Amino acid sequence: MERSIMKSIVTRWLLPVLVFCLLPVADSAGQGTTASITGTVVDENEDVLPGVNVVAVHQPTGTRYGTATNTNGRFNIQGMRVGGPYTISASFVGYQTIRREGIRLQLDESRELNFALEPKTAQMEEVEVVGRQSGAVIDKDRTGAATNVSTEQIEELPAIGRSLTNFTRLVPQAQGDGSIGGANSRYNNIQIDGATLDDVFGLGDAVPGSQAGAEPISLDAIEEFNINIAPYDVRSSGFTGGQINAITKSGSNEFEGSFRFQGGTEDFTGDLEGVGTGEFNQAFYVGTLGGPIIEDELFFFISGELKRESSPLDTRVGEDLEGTNVFRESRDTFTELRSIFQDTYGYNPGGISPLTQRQDDEKLLVKLDWNVNDNHRLTLRNNYVNATDDQGIDRSEGSFSFANRQYVFQSRQNSLTAQLNSSFDNDIFNEARFVYTRIRDERDVQDAAFPEIALDLGGGDEIGAGIGRFSQANRLDQDLFEFTNNLSYTVGDHTLTVGTSNKFYQFSNLFIQDFFGSYTFEEFVADGDTISATEALRRGQPSEYRFSYATEAAGTDRPEADFSAFQFGGYVQDEWQALENLQLTLGLRVDVPVLPDDPTFNPTAFEAFGRSTSNVASGNPLWSPRLGFNYDRAFLGSDLSTQIRGGIGIFSGDPPYVFISNQYSNTGADVNRIDATFDQESDFYGENAPENGRRFVPTNIGDNPTGQPLPRNAPFCQETPDSERCSELLAPVQTTEINLASDDFKYPQTFRLNLAVDQELPLGVVGTVEGLYSNTINDVTFRNINLEAPEPGGTSDGRYPIQGSKYGRPFYGTPGGDVNRVSERFTNAILLENTNDGYQYSLTGELQRNVRTGIGGSVAYTYTRATNVNNGSSSRAISNWQFNENKDINDPRVGTADYEIRHRILGTLNYTLTYGDRFGTTIGLIYEGRSGEPFSWIYDGNANGDTQSFNDLVYVPENESDIVLESDNWDLMNAFIEGDDALSDARGSVIERNTARAPWQNILDVQISQSIQTFNGQRIEFIAEVNNFLNLLNEDWGRIQNTSFNNVTAWAFEGYVRPDQVGTIENGRVITEDDVGKPRVSFEEETVRERLNGEQFFTSDIPSRWRARLSVKYTF
Repeated sequence: MERSIMKSIVTRWLLPVLVFCLLPVADSAGQGTTASITGTVVDENEDVLPGVNVVAVHQPTGTRYGTATNTNGRFNIQGMRVGGPYTISASFVGYQTIRREGIRLQLDESRELNFALEPKTAQMEEVEVVGRQSGAVIDKDRTGAATNVSTEQIEELPAIGRSLTNFTRLVPQAQGDGSIGGANSRYNNIQIDGATLDDVFGLGDAVPGSQAGAEPISLDAIEEFNINIAPYDVRSSGFTGGQINAITKSGSNEFEGSFRFQGGTEDFTGDLEGVGTGEFNQAFYVGTLGGPIIEDELFFFISGELKRESSPLDTRVGEDLEGTNVFRESRDTFTELRSIFQDTYGYNPGGISPLTQRQDDEKLLVKLDWNVNDNHRLTLRNNYVNATDDQGIDRSEGSFSFANRQYVFQSRQNSLTAQLNSSFDNDIFNEARFVYTRIRDERDVQDAAFPEIALDLGGGDEIGAGIGRFSQANRLDQDLFEFTNNLSYTVGDHTLTVGTSNKFYQFSNLFIQDFFGSYTFEEFVADGDTISATEALRRGQPSEYRFSYATEAAGTDRPEADFSAFQFGGYVQDEWQALENLQLTLGLRVDVPVLPDDPTFNPTAFEAFGRSTSNVASGNPLWSPRLGFNYDRAFLGSDLSTQIRGGIGIFSGDPPYVFISNQYSNTGADVNRIDATFDQESDFYGENAPENGRRFVPTNIGDNPTGQPLPRNAPFCQETPDSERCSELLAPVQTTEINLASDDFKYPQTFRLNLAVDQELPLGVVGTVEGLYSNTINDVTFRNINLEAPEPGGTSDGRYPIQGSKYGRPFYGTPGGDVNRVSERFTNAILLENTNDGYQYSLTGELQRNVRTGIGGSVAYTYTRATNVNNGSSSRAISNWQFNENKDINDPRVGTADYEIRHRILGTLNYTLTYGDRFGTTIGLIYEGRSGEPFSWIYDGNANGDTQSFNDLVYVPENESDIVLESDNWDLMNAFIEGDDALSDARGSVIERNTARAPWQNILDVQISQSIQTFNGQRIEFIAEVNNFLNLLNEDWGRIQNTSFNNVTAWAFEGYVRPDQVGTIENGRVITEDDVGKPRVSFEEETVRERLNGEQFFTSDIPSRWRARLSVKYTF
């Protein structure tokens, strides 16, 4: 039934789109990769002139663009190359020709140029006018919030990381980690030359290569880019956060190129609390070359980048060593452990000496631009990135890994784009684009395949060996195809656009956690003797064991989530010049996501929950109507413009497809999981105990041809872990997790309202006041449907009758004890579904001056509120559910988002001074002052019986009698509450999510460059960049302090007062009936000390240090 409904939807919505895709190609206004000019031509009486020839010539390449005015005297030249300078002329028989020189166009800009022609006489000559550069702020096509980053800003402002995200922070409504407008950064869309170049699967930092520490493209290959938050042009889609739209450089009629070297070592990095970074070396080698293949016709551009970085893992081991970065455990312990691994398990864990890890990548971009003729222009571009990163080892003061835990993460990507811009007659323009992107990410662990071993030494210290549980079988292949076609037709005062944008994704995701197994060993007591974690390892007696293995139904040892995803989009739009100074943009877009492949059906899950694991969100249309406006008029009769702009509409985006992949990976029918926690002293095997008494212990990978280490002492599991004997043995602990999707799940959508006023001021300054409001239509949330619905009054046995009281929260089991599951066959059943709760809004005031030489810059203040139900920050459904701090984990309410930066001050400065004939100095500054990240105060413990700790928001007592304090230190706890605004404001209630704040942050980055002209227009530049310049001035400045996972433990949860405890005495207090249901908590004095010393926050290591890089660049 569900599939027939989906087929009906597909037939209704997709077939018309497919038919449109097969129509003859002819395109649009070139939104996304080009610029345009429009205007009106009048005569000496201010009457419109039809038929006037308007020609624009791109001087560096000789490329000509032309059209003629229509019956309304208007012209519209689209698909123009960004940059310049341009010469633009208007000519008509009997009239004097007017020529405008020096026009430069920004990306996505639609420049308004009007001409007034005078009758020609014998004495008159052609008139030349120097073009006035209004910049992209005053632009008739601009409606919503957007920021342009020019070539000059890319060159002159500091960007040590050589990343696009170094510049997204120039958006007042953004923040440094990539979040735009208070939304998850994975809800952004990145386009390079019109091609999607974000990691649509949604791992890492949501850009390809980020998991290997690489950027998706060389910064030297970028000409300029825009960051759009509310573009009311329906051709812009694929995001509910922001869109980063960049174009790459192109060749011209002159051979031009550059070579850059940037380097840095530990000597150019500051200390943090007196501790250096250890020895490292970082080097970038970048080269570019562009020029003509055929003058005025065919051009090429090539960019290559080589990154080589090495950094040490220099944590030392020793009980008596002084200083920091020391793991205080005897070296004899490691010697003993190595002996156990080698002699007992036949595994070499590697050494403990300092290591050097490498992070390398290579990038190559090749681009061809062909002026086929005056009406057709073809662009071909390929971008290649290959990156590797040594990962897997964790060494710090609290944990230490043996060397063979390391593996190599490799990421490769190739993106090919072909775009044809075509003009037909004077009124029709077409843009057609085809994109293929290939991404391969893999963790190469096979040579070191061994289960993860964690030895819990107590006090938070841990020793690790083997491959991490999430990296044992982890690979992702992505093949992405896109076809976009936009056809625009200018008639009268209207520019009509009809378009289609279609995406075809193929994913193959291998992710089986604990594929080799993971074991935890800790100290325990047996027969009155204390058995250390090391001895437990020798005996093979873990306290916890996790293992995943393929079922016979999977048909393979390593089942993958192998599926396709399509998205068909179609849209219509009218850009109407309603008045001379009023433009309206009205459009409607529909996108239909389709998932043609069904996950494996699990009948056991269907019987338990009444939901099918084979159900996926497919065929649900996403409608996006939008209306934008731009009104521009002279201010009080001057030549300074006042621009009022804004819009209203809906924006639709993709979820991170890893959310969808979870349903293919975790059906419970392809992979079985063992998640066993047991008493180390007990006999886990019972009658089946092996003679040597050992339980699950790792075996050498060579014992199993599948490459999967299996339990040594279950030899009947060696052929296949799903054999009858093995299944019988594991039945007591055989469990699995499944992921499902709601029948009506829809991809993310948000309603967005924007209103702004831009005012030109003297000296080239533009002032802006802008308001932006977004309201969630569809977003993601997660629910565990394997938790039984809580009893209305508390627990079923009546021991905790507090639900509905101010203390209460739903109980899904015994607090701190067992959970009540719908089915014991499954651990968790996580349902992906929608919520329409959540909103974001911001208010911004900004002054900016954009110039090519002299002093330019900006200053802005933004106030932001951002809320959601679930931050969706993890790639695993279980993590998104369990680590969402809330009063009711299965019915979460809207709260402050992790991405909210309440107050933000942004300032930039770029100043260029030229002197003599050959010298120039440029200074670039970026200052950011902002509120700290929000965080939640939580319990240490499980307050609602859902088996999950560190996600329960604390109840804040009104007074001492409001709780039962097991530690005798109320005065200290009360002072702690009073010392925090969030806790103090929440007295007498369960605190809300993310109401507390980390400390304010101040960051200043500086770049200074000195250029020297050599000969024939060539020059050499010496560049010094300093990140966190304030920390260079004072070691206590520029600190970046945050919390782990946006939460901090306030006090420990010990339970609730039960009716059977009435009459007992706690800390000299007699428990009465009025106390029943009150929380029992304990408060540690250490918590106060940590706050006084600022230790409740951790100081981000590298961002809190000043870092300098030196560069030399030669340009010819």
